[in-house]
Amino acid sequence: IHDLTCWLMPELHPAANLRAERSFAELVKHADRLIAVSECTRQDAIRVLGIKPEKIAAIHSGIADAFFDAEPGDIRGRYGLDRPFLLSLGTIEPRKNVDALLDAYQALPEDVRRDYDLVVAGPMGWESEKTAARLRSVRYLGYVPESDLAPLTGAATVFVYPSLYEGFGFPVAQAMAAGVPVITSNVSSLPEIAGDAAILIDPRSRTELRDGLARLLESAELCSRLAARGRVRAERFRWQECAAESLRFFETAMGA
Repeated sequence: IHDLTCWLMPELHPAANLRAERSFAELVKHADRLIAVSECTRQDAIRVLGIKPEKIAAIHSGIADAFFDAEPGDIRGRYGLDRPFLLSLGTIEPRKNVDALLDAYQALPEDVRRDYDLVVAGPMGWESEKTAARLRSVRYLGYVPESDLAPLTGAATVFVYPSLYEGFGFPVAQAMAAGVPVITSNVSSLPEIAGDAAILIDPRSRTELRDGLARLLESAELCSRLAARGRVRAERFRWQECAAESLRFFETAMGA
């Protein structure tokens, strides 16, 4: 089980997503054992779907090795990224809170915006027409191939991810592995994943987001400290760790 967003925030999803989640929930209720990708998702499943606590275990997902060795290479030239930049990755849909990010960036002092671009990457999702129009004011890259995600992340000065809800938050873990300082939301699984290796803000507060960005961009020491903490924390999200825990889960489930 990755997340319960369709149950917790149905207003942010199209009808097709809600129908699919209802069908999936019926299947889940018949499972003998379940894996959730975070303790947050595990608790949501217990509370929202009525899953018995002993039937579901939290096992964090893994992230690709490429992020631990992220080298920008020629990524800046290929995407025309001439200045230092803030990066946000994800499908452009309401839950990702892109409009709040755009508001916060525009509220930064003019000299900061002159020194740092905002780069947003990810395919267009649903209910994104107005946001798409606003993205013309920053560097919107659209869909980025998987092979470019690690070098693009590694080239960023700051990674920003003000999502309203995440079951795990792959981009946050990936940015930490790449040694990029992170600012993200203080809700759902994101504090669980980021720990003390990120600035956590209320994603519904444009002011908190703006101030958090300003803190990072004005302090090389803070950026360096968070980047170092992030690299250490990201080690727990190696696929080898996920595989080992999953093997123990299946052995226990089978009575081995």
